[in-house]
Amino acid sequence: MPAPERDGWGIGFGYSGNGCLTLARLVDVLLDDISAPAVRPDAPEARRGLFDLLRRTPTDGTTAYTREQLLAAGAG
Repeated sequence: MPAPERDGWGIGFGYSGNGCLTLARLVDVLLDDISAPAVRPDAPEARRGLFDLLRRTPTDGTTAYTREQLLAAGAG
């Protein structure tokens, strides 16, 4: 997991709040450079398709995406 969640704080997904926006930014940056530093709050917005994919992800922890799926979502 690229950004582990800690008790009471972390990067979440599956809802349309700030956590999903931050996660989409992080995934977007890591797709371009796997060694990129953590995303800062003033980082550019993620590609809309990537945000939409992560926002719709079920929160039960069973969903996994391939790099190809993430790239396709970002391109669409």
